[in-house]
Amino acid sequence: MKIGILGGTFDPIHYGHLWFAEYAREKFKLDKVFFIPNRVPPHREIPIATSKQRYEMVLLATLNNPYFEVLPIELEREGVSYMVDTIRDLSTYFSNAELYLLLGNDAFRDFLKWKDPYKIVEKVSIIIGSRGEEYYANDLKDFIKTFENKIFFLDFPYYPISAKEIRDRVKKGLSIKYLVPENVEEYIIKNSVYCEEDQKDVK
Repeated sequence: MKIGILGGTFDPIHYGHLWFAEYAREKFKLDKVFFIPNRVPPHREIPIATSKQRYEMVLLATLNNPYFEVLPIELEREGVSYMVDTIRDLSTYFSNAELYLLLGNDAFRDFLKWKDPYKIVEKVSIIIGSRGEEYYANDLKDFIKTFENKIFFLDFPYYPISAKEIRDRVKKGLSIKYLVPENVEEYIIKNSVYCEEDQKDVK
């Protein structure tokens, strides 16, 4: 069994996330892609939407894809959400599976700043969503060379959208149609998510 792992704040989840996951699933013949919303991101600001809201939006977004599944493993764990802890748990639960960590280029560029990156790559292969030619620091180039059999670059048609842009559009009362799934758009509107910046809550 081949399992993809896509973590993030998903604040909110959007078509860029979904398209990357689906494209990687097809190209690498993944049996399943786990979407894992984090509780407290170690390298980003605390999310605007609550953990419950982000989890529910990811559930809605992935509802109609039988290959997608949402795991609340990081939301249920106290403290900062470190991927190395999640990978440790998943490699135990799915000991006979091949695990693939899906990362955008921006995330991969900072990968060596993550907690225990070498422990992560010991247990998973990494699929990097390429956005064209990228320039990496020398230490990252050395890392890629060392683990060249476990690091794959996926040149996929980039979906030009960011979660921040979506949040800003909501706050300004602008449309987010075609940026997120329709049921996620409805959820954001119905629950007034992102209308106020003081919504921050990791619970």
